[in-house]
Amino acid sequence: MLAYQFDNYNGVIIEKQALPNDQAQFISQFNDMLFVVKAQGKQLIWFTLCIKNAAFIQIATDAGFVFHNCLEDEITLILRIKKDAYAPFVPTHSIGAGALIFNQQQQILVIREKIAMHSGFKLPGGHIELGEKISEAIVREVFEETGIQSEFVGLQGFASKKVFRFGKSNIYFLCRLNALTDQINIQDIDEIAEAKWCDVTEFINDTNNSVFVREIVKTLQYQQGFQLLELPENNSAYKKHEVFFAANISNKLF
Repeated sequence: MLAYQFDNYNGVIIEKQALPNDQAQFISQFNDMLFVVKAQGKQLIWFTLCIKNAAFIQIATDAGFVFHNCLEDEITLILRIKKDAYAPFVPTHSIGAGALIFNQQQQILVIREKIAMHSGFKLPGGHIELGEKISEAIVREVFEETGIQSEFVGLQGFASKKVFRFGKSNIYFLCRLNALTDQINIQDIDEIAEAKWCDVTEFINDTNNSVFVREIVKTLQYQQGFQLLELPENNSAYKKHEVFFAANISNKLF
């Protein structure tokens, strides 16, 4: 029988590390598992398959499993034994970040991509990887796209777009950073065509740049935002990855 463990939703999670390689053996153990789990009164079964076990997907779907979510090298399926059994929803958003970063001359750092729908410049930034902090991701993206070393200061706003990519929406965080170096040296030469320090007024008035980004720079260049705050006692099972508080309020917690 396939090994499994209980979850928090009156269901079970099949242990993907213990799957047999032989298909006939898999079918036998899979059917035994279904029988036992249903007899236990469980409502839900989670089943994650790696690429090397992709041949088992149809066996699962023939038994009533449906796709729930996928990564590059694995797919997760679920079986609702009870028709209305609750399963946590699949992620609905991707996360990106853009950097508002100025030098001592109060010029703004901007980039132009090689594969772009327009000829204008934009803020450096990009996708936040799985498990990556916003404050770390934007520093990484700025360095990759411009070669500028920087430090995270805080969040100044965010925007959302529906629908953005692959049927999912996007949340775009606007981050303020301090530049620690000044010399531009593009690292990601496959993606970035040009990076430069630009006069803020020139950037705002250049109609080749998107209206959205021009308005961001115009509105937020002198604004304070949300500071990254280290919370005491933030070590429970519900520990937050990052916490941001408005910069003009007390950091005292009540």
